[in-house]
Amino acid sequence: MMNNRITRIIANTVGLAAVAALGITVYQLGTAPVKEAPQEQTEETQQDENSIADAGTSQVESENQPLLQEDGAENTEETSGDGSTDTESFDEEDANDTSENSDTNDNSNIQDSNVSENSSGSESNENTETTNVESAVSDEIGETKDVSASAVNLPVVNFSEDTLMEWPVNGNILLDYSMDQTTYFPTLDQYKLSPAISVGAVEGAPVVAAVNGTVYSVEQNAQTGTTLTMELGNGYQAVYGQLTDLTVSEGDTVKKGTTIGYIAQPTKYYSTEGTNLYFAMRKNGEPIDPIEYLP
Repeated sequence: MMNNRITRIIANTVGLAAVAALGITVYQLGTAPVKEAPQEQTEETQQDENSIADAGTSQVESENQPLLQEDGAENTEETSGDGSTDTESFDEEDANDTSENSDTNDNSNIQDSNVSENSSGSESNENTETTNVESAVSDEIGETKDVSASAVNLPVVNFSEDTLMEWPVNGNILLDYSMDQTTYFPTLDQYKLSPAISVGAVEGAPVVAAVNGTVYSVEQNAQTGTTLTMELGNGYQAVYGQLTDLTVSEGDTVKKGTTIGYIAQPTKYYSTEGTNLYFAMRKNGEPIDPIEYLP
């Protein structure tokens, strides 16, 4: 009995050991692949290499840092020129920056002041220009008023059938108006029509405007010498010939009785008749008898 129990215990122990060994083997096969070992080794190798590289870099930086500091110190000393430290150099640079900023602000203020002054100057110039323009306008208005006043004082040019003229020069009629029959001209020694009258007068005698009118033209004519034509209004014209030293010019409006010139030496066409005033009148370009409008 005793032997059987021992034998049974041994058998159970062996079986349990075999089962345990088999379970351990299966567990190792299922949970621990063969390929993971090299990967872990590779990761560890990379970590080691990185650590070595970092250590090398740190060592290089630590070795170079004194050199950089020395170079920086030397550069700072060379820049400062008086053996000042880095801190002093930075302080001076900050002071310079502050000074430059102050100068910049001052320049900005000066520029703003200049802009304000320029703006004020522009406004002053604009005000001055406005004042000048207003003054010019006022002057123009004043001139217009003066011209209007002068226009009011101008004689009325409005000749009609009822207008009575005055003699332009004192003297006798040497040749009469005649457009319906011929008249004898002594100098020419011939008979012909006479569209004007010739009034004898001494050389230099004043000639006046027989009626209000505006000077239309001043011409040189071979027969009548210096000849002045005056517009009288309503298609009427007065023509004064054999003149000299005119006192009026084209465009002038002349009042009745105003001196317009003086008697000149006669042209060769009136040498026999002697010094005289050639005086003619026209209506719409056609000759009319001036005697009909003289007193």
